[in-house]
Amino acid sequence: MVMKHGVGVDNIDLDAATSRGIVVANAPGTNCTAVAELAISLMLSLLRHICPANASTRSGKWERFMGRELGALTVGIVGTGHIGSAVAERLHGFGTSLIGVDVVQDDQLVSAYGMRYVSLHELLRTADLVTLHAPLIPETVGLIGDDELVLMKPSALLVNCARGELVDERALHAALAAGRIAGAAVDVFATEPPQDSPLLDFENVLATPHIAAYTHEAMEAMDRMCAETIVKVLIDRETPPNLLNPQVLRDDRT
Repeated sequence: MVMKHGVGVDNIDLDAATSRGIVVANAPGTNCTAVAELAISLMLSLLRHICPANASTRSGKWERFMGRELGALTVGIVGTGHIGSAVAERLHGFGTSLIGVDVVQDDQLVSAYGMRYVSLHELLRTADLVTLHAPLIPETVGLIGDDELVLMKPSALLVNCARGELVDERALHAALAAGRIAGAAVDVFATEPPQDSPLLDFENVLATPHIAAYTHEAMEAMDRMCAETIVKVLIDRETPPNLLNPQVLRDDRT
């Protein structure tokens, strides 16, 4: 058995595991709050220039940084699954206008928070802030590239707390260098740690070391789900819903 202490399984060869009779499971839902809160923290940090204001004050200056309010903006959520939904729920409290993109549309988000589902291109053209919460699958690699970034407003911001490979980092670098977007917050990179990433050269890029899920509460929830899943599968001979290839157990137990 392979038990992922986390949610994303793009670093596990599921087909190879299945072909060898190895069951794979993850811990879905355990980090939703943590990731959603970091995403919104990054949004607020960019909008209110928290990092440069802190650096300026510590250097002895007393500069006034003009920011924007989340409630006055339109936020585009790319991927409205567990984490994207948690982001929408929290943004609704700010009074933010919400638009979303997902292959599966959530009617609850529409009715409860006024989410409006649009195409990716319309989202990019419309949103003041774009936040990524899509899974990394072959269809989403390079989801945000040159063609997509050129659609964004020059005043728009991009936040990525999902997977680094969703964004073409070369294209993002070019967009930032040309001033085609106003800034970005990046918690994930295609190569981690991103020691040679040119994105780190920009003052309007807020970079964090893949910490979105790192809260005491999220880690405890992951620990518990991992332990409980292992016991259910290997000792109790159950098939919990977080198995990613339950056919392995069905084949083994028939």
